Amino acid sequence: MGHPAKDSAKETHRGASPDSRANQAPAAEDESAAAEETARPAERSQLKKRSWWVRGIMVAAAAFTAWHVFASFVWIAPAGPARNVIPGDALSNYMLPVFGQSWSVFAPEPINGDNRMFVRAVVKAGDEEITKDWIPVTDIETQMMTHKLFPARAAGQSISLASDYRSAYQKLDKEQQRIAGLNYYNDDWSNRLSSTLKDPVDKNGKKVTTEKAGMVPGYIEADFRAVRYSTQVARAVWGKDVVRVQYRMERQNVIPFAQRNDADAKRPGVQYTPTGWRGIQVAAHQNDEDFAKTFRRLYHQYEENNS
Repeated sequence: MGHPAKDSAKETHRGASPDSRANQAPAAEDESAAAEETARPAERSQLKKRSWWVRGIMVAAAAFTAWHVFASFVWIAPAGPARNVIPGDALSNYMLPVFGQSWSVFAPEPINGDNRMFVRAVVKAGDEEITKDWIPVTDIETQMMTHKLFPARAAGQSISLASDYRSAYQKLDKEQQRIAGLNYYNDDWSNRLSSTLKDPVDKNGKKVTTEKAGMVPGYIEADFRAVRYSTQVARAVWGKDVVRVQYRMERQNVIPFAQRNDADAKRPGVQYTPTGWRGIQVAAHQNDEDFAKTFRRLYHQYEENNS
């Protein structure tokens, strides 16, 4: 025999009409929606409660992104009034050497050759001076990019130097190029080299008129950069007793596009850009110790792989 109260509850439930059950469901949904609406302001307040330094980082990141996009656009765009918005050398100082870009990978004049740098030095050993053999700086450096998913930017230093030097050298006239191939390392050699290039004399000591005096500052800058880098390389390999250095830039073009399907095609010959001996030169804030630590490791690695 069933319990009267339970039986009554059962009967009440069974007797509930469909309309009454339908009215109960919206009530439950209203309660759920109200709970969600109550939670949303709390969530929104939590989102708004970012610390001042987080907001500062977000603003700084957005500002830097906007500046970088603008600077990159102005840098690769043809020269125009937009560049005057950025004063002085601020644009070039920002873009070079890390973000530098050019159209040199596209036709009609894409990159079509390899640039290499070689360095040798004279080292003082007691009362004797010893001339060291050439070392392939570019081949040593490019080990940092060979088979590397994220190659180091330092792997292209000598390639950039060789390309820039060759470009500056080719802007000189024949007599200036001959002077660039002479030795300058005693006393105030850097000023003597600069003044001689601006007012060149031929092999017989006769003054030569040149229309390329305006090209000298660009060449001197490229030469000094190469000398400073050569000094670092020489000291890293042969120590502090280096008394003068000499660098040699080479370029070898790839097989011309028209001959790409010729099985017997060979690369054109190597083009040499000669220079004479130079005195050692050190740039401000140049850290020989850190450079030597990296380059010496690469140098020994290269010797092991090619012995």
